[in-house]
Amino acid sequence: MGGLAVAVYVVIVLRLFFLQMVSRPAFLKKAEANRIRVEVLEPSRGGIFDRQGQQLVENRPSVTLYARPWTLKNNPAAVKALAGYMELDEKELRERIGRRGWFTFSPIAVQCDIPFTLLAVLEAHQIDLNGIEFKMEFKRAYPLPEAVHLLGYVGERSTEDIEGGAERTGLTGKHGLERVYEKYLSGEPGIRYVQVDVSGKSRGLAPDMPEVQKKNGWNLYLNIDGNLQRRAYELMAGRPGAVIAMQVEDGGILTMLSLPDYDPTIFSGVVSPKVWNQLATDPDHPLLNRTVQGQYPPGSTYKMVVLTGVLEEGLLTDNSRVTCRGGLQVGNRFFLCWNKRGHGVVDWRKGIQMSCDVFFYHQGLSLGVDRMGGYARRLGFGAKTGIDFDVESKGVAPDAAYMDKRYGKNKWAKGQVVNHAIGQGEVLVTPAQLMVYTAAIATGNLIKPRLGDFLENPKTGERIYIEPDIKKVNISAATLAKIREGMTAVVNEPGGTAFRQHRRDMVLAGKTGTSQNPHGKDHALFVGYGPADNPKIAVAVVVEHGEHGSSTAAPIACSLMEQYIHDLYPGPPLPSFAALVEKPVTTVSDSLDQQLPDSLGSTDE
Repeated sequence: MGGLAVAVYVVIVLRLFFLQMVSRPAFLKKAEANRIRVEVLEPSRGGIFDRQGQQLVENRPSVTLYARPWTLKNNPAAVKALAGYMELDEKELRERIGRRGWFTFSPIAVQCDIPFTLLAVLEAHQIDLNGIEFKMEFKRAYPLPEAVHLLGYVGERSTEDIEGGAERTGLTGKHGLERVYEKYLSGEPGIRYVQVDVSGKSRGLAPDMPEVQKKNGWNLYLNIDGNLQRRAYELMAGRPGAVIAMQVEDGGILTMLSLPDYDPTIFSGVVSPKVWNQLATDPDHPLLNRTVQGQYPPGSTYKMVVLTGVLEEGLLTDNSRVTCRGGLQVGNRFFLCWNKRGHGVVDWRKGIQMSCDVFFYHQGLSLGVDRMGGYARRLGFGAKTGIDFDVESKGVAPDAAYMDKRYGKNKWAKGQVVNHAIGQGEVLVTPAQLMVYTAAIATGNLIKPRLGDFLENPKTGERIYIEPDIKKVNISAATLAKIREGMTAVVNEPGGTAFRQHRRDMVLAGKTGTSQNPHGKDHALFVGYGPADNPKIAVAVVVEHGEHGSSTAAPIACSLMEQYIHDLYPGPPLPSFAALVEKPVTTVSDSLDQQLPDSLGSTDE
């Protein structure tokens, strides 16, 4: 019995020693955690500016209502009262408060940008609403709504622990440039230590724990030209589609417009499932950034790929001719030219200038799907452009391996190759790829597009530049010279499919396109660059359901190029958009009957 008593005594002593000596730091930390609440001091988010210093995104002061779930879980009367003051259904309020669980003291945003009247009521009754608090924060405002898709949006932050055991509560980049440059825009949070009593109420700052200062976010300066962005928005006149343009010297994106758009401030607060479902299921897809995510058949804008291939492979010479009689029989199918009357005898130059489909049917069959796909990839198709954006599609530049995988070994027909030659069938591209491709033709360089120009620390003035990324395109100078000559004729010589866009004071180059759309009217496309003899800007325009590139997309692109070039080299005033589209019809395409029967051929340019 004496031995047993000693053993029990030893166990008790060892346990006391363990609790009071070995485990002391851990229990002390828990005790401090009960006494001290760690609060995050959210920094001011960095601004976003265009190339002229115009602010595209700014911070507007607002008050956010937060709730601590664990405290309110044990106080149902406070939840009921709060729902009444906010004029919310109590069930909906509980869903907001408990969406991350009820067993946490971490604050949950209940409503952002609360009106002053509600703030006054809640302040007056705060003594009865233990578990709620207010924070002065900044809400993102967008003075240039035309830039919504490239800027993206911010939203409620997911749980992210930082040193000290606190959780950030401010907004974070969820999409677009707000997300890509989140690391710099968000800044570094500070920490404040607050003493609380047993019920969780604040009793002032902890005197023995100094505050950690916050560091505000960096400002982001873009290559975007706000005036050109607004002009593109006006020219699109609300039609769905995409406009994207860049400086060909360094890849700086001047304009990046996608329509339809949405209100980005929706995401600055707590987004209800109803609102999110409305946006996500909208048949017009307003959340889709068509410039980098939209995938379209390129139509006749793809014909420069085919011409590049046959010239590089020596399959076409200056003396080569094709006779167009309005179509071409391939196997048991007749492929129409957009000009049902035919173009007559066509060489490589007229093939581009008049966009003769029959000419390119022959070249596509000569080149073959494998080499056609190879030259498409040389010119930037079938791969992401690498633009500093958080999402991007890579499109499809089909070759033999792709066709075999999709249809089975050698189970695809020549007719599909013919379709590829005019940018139809399996070929899919993004407007951003079309722009990079156009710039490659204009300069001989494959250029990585850059939305961002540099980041600047607002306190120190330190800058971080986003450097250009340029490499030579693997195409001979002689071939590129021919392609440029044909694209210049498209805009500046009678018979060119965009001749009515020619200017007296400058020479632009481009290519029209119309791509078939199984879901409605055809899409209108145009790619171009200017000035033709000293390129400064490359642009791509897609107007969904626009039907004809020559009359719908070309005026938009040429007007933008003209404005940008005039900004670089001041000259006479710009003609109005109405004057551009009301000029007499002089192109071959628009002077012909534009109604074609159903076929596997191209539609009118």
